[in-house]
Amino acid sequence: STHSIITKVKKKKKMNDSYRMPEKDWQQVKALPGNNKCADCDVKNPEWASVTFGIVLCLECSGKHRGLGTHISFVRSITMDSWTEKQLKAMKSGGNDELNNNLNEVPMKNQQECTSSRIREKYDNDKAQLYKIQLKAEIEGKPKPMTLPTKNNDSKKVISKKEKYQGIGSSPPPQKSSSSNLAILIVPVVVVLGTWIVSNLK
Repeated sequence: STHSIITKVKKKKKMNDSYRMPEKDWQQVKALPGNNKCADCDVKNPEWASVTFGIVLCLECSGKHRGLGTHISFVRSITMDSWTEKQLKAMKSGGNDELNNNLNEVPMKNQQECTSSRIREKYDNDKAQLYKIQLKAEIEGKPKPMTLPTKNNDSKKVISKKEKYQGIGSSPPPQKSSSSNLAILIVPVVVVLGTWIVSNLK
């Protein structure tokens, strides 16, 4: 019947809608400066995104972002993937122009210039890493860090002889007492004196 057909169409539409960015959110993301074309080249109407950097990408450049690894750039499809609230917030807080202005980058004129090595050069560096951390802090409502966190670089500590014996279950280093030192001096004298007395009694 007509009613059952309409019900099936509605169900199918609902399923499809659950695997794409909600239209109202996409309209907000698309309206951000520079989001009318790919963040890395001049291809218009991009339908892919790097959630990590809050940018939209064309199909070709999204593949190169996938090649960087998810630890550098996490890629999602606008039309084929489901989206969490946190991911949507990242996309609304970012934007292509925002990223390129921060990295002092200009999108390449065509996809031929947009090579994998060029993409890695753009995104796998300290400046891009800092932008990524700042965007994450913004969506979590935390203060934006102005520098990258310092890496632990513990230098090897030179342990003194005294410190070597310190700690739980360690005994202190042996110490020579003053009485021991005196005994070392007296013993030879007694031996010599005894020998002299014996020789004179003969």
